[in-house]
Amino acid sequence: MSRRIGTTFALATAAAGLATAAAAPALAAAPRGPEPVSSWLKPIRANVPTWVDIAWRTDRPVCDAQVQVRGERVRVEYLGNRRAAGFLTGRGLSPRRPDVTRIRVTTDYVPGGAAKLWATVSYNDCGLRARTQTRTTALTLPVVRSTPPGGQGGPGGPGTGHPGGPTNPGMPGHDQPGTPHQGGAHPGGSQPGGPGGQQPGGPGHGGPGQGSGHH
Repeated sequence: MSRRIGTTFALATAAAGLATAAAAPALAAAPRGPEPVSSWLKPIRANVPTWVDIAWRTDRPVCDAQVQVRGERVRVEYLGNRRAAGFLTGRGLSPRRPDVTRIRVTTDYVPGGAAKLWATVSYNDCGLRARTQTRTTALTLPVVRSTPPGGQGGPGGPGTGHPGGPTNPGMPGHDQPGTPHQGGAHPGGSQPGGPGGQQPGGPGHGGPGQGSGHH
């Protein structure tokens, strides 16, 4: 009796193992449907509207596909002012030929880095009574600064009032130390030999060092 029970148990265990082994390839071969080729998109500049392509692939034919994209601090637009994007060659996708959806993105992520996007594709499996399915994938959108440090108007750049600019003391200009003055009233009269100045002892009125003919 013990041997019969042991044999029955062994046969049952073997059968269960075979069933599990047969089910594993079936699960591994389950179709995934459309998905992006890469989760990283091409870099864009902050505050600059840019067209970006999302490449898609599939392991089975899909029909009536369309893609909607949303993001954090990212404005998304579609070709023709539509509410969603289709593939460039239509609304179907084949396992033999990847395709792309094109979107226009604008982000105010000024510091640079990466913005997060979520692409949701809706589709069916092309059957007569095919039901609509959806799938969402996270994407990364690299963002670079629109104006690099030291650019126009930045520290060290050209402009009035910055160190080394045209109004800095010591540079030629009006009323700066060490430059010729024109027509100004200074103690001791005009600079000797300066343009438009008066030589000491020459005709003049009143001021010390100016020749008035009286001492």
